[in-house]
Amino acid sequence: MPRWRIGTRYDRLSAGSVDFGANGAFFDITDFDPSRWSLMTDYSPSEFSRFRLQFARNKSVQGDPDSQVILQYIMSIGPHGAHKF
Repeated sequence: MPRWRIGTRYDRLSAGSVDFGANGAFFDITDFDPSRWSLMTDYSPSEFSRFRLQFARNKSVQGDPDSQVILQYIMSIGPHGAHKF
């Protein structure tokens, strides 16, 4: 299946441990660890075009997760180094 590709990506940021010292009373201490992941598949009907479908889930803001679906068509036209026109 050389025309098909599948990929995934996962990112996570650890809040770690925070010491505010004497200013600790003025800040909210949270153990929220933001993360996001995505799953992608694409199909290339020719060397000049590609269809791409991607689903992403973003939890980088506490209490407000975001889901995205992206459908993309990529086309290359014109002269380039691989071919002479």
